[in-house]
Amino acid sequence: MLSAAFAGVALCGAALAGPLADLGAQADQRVEAGDVAGALSVAGDSYAQIWDASPDIGIRDTLLVAEPASGFGLYNPRADNKFKSGEPVFVYAEPYGFGYGSPGEGLYAIGFAVDLRVISTSGEVMAEARDIASLDLTSRYKNREFQANLTYTLDGIPPGGYVLETTLRDKNSAKTGTFQTEVEFTE
Repeated sequence: MLSAAFAGVALCGAALAGPLADLGAQADQRVEAGDVAGALSVAGDSYAQIWDASPDIGIRDTLLVAEPASGFGLYNPRADNKFKSGEPVFVYAEPYGFGYGSPGEGLYAIGFAVDLRVISTSGEVMAEARDIASLDLTSRYKNREFQANLTYTLDGIPPGGYVLETTLRDKNSAKTGTFQTEVEFTE
């Protein structure tokens, strides 16, 4: 019984081996040496490896907001999901795992092409539009915080419940990410 317990510990140790574990150990060593800046740099390398390993664009938070966000995490949630036909629908989303372009001069580019499908609660696709918006950011830093501010205006839509299915297509990789937002139109 004791040997089985030691075998389990040995297996756990083997599972922790690898590039991410090595970076974690380096970060630990730097913290112990008082080099917090160095530890943060190593932790950033670890984060970047995990980021790049994402097979698709992931979407953290998605929600309806009262107005477009002024920055990452700087939003006011909308009180409900009810709209009148033609009223702007503001959607906020936080994608991750995207790639970076290189426009030169030490800059990094983040970019998405946006597709929209409007689906009734019965599952019928009411409308579909490709490339309805473009989201872009150029920075001197590989920003990991990116807010997708989307504004949809659906004129003449019949009253009822709908799902707005948004697809973000990364301009700098083959990755895509899709999320859904439930809305109701009253008039």
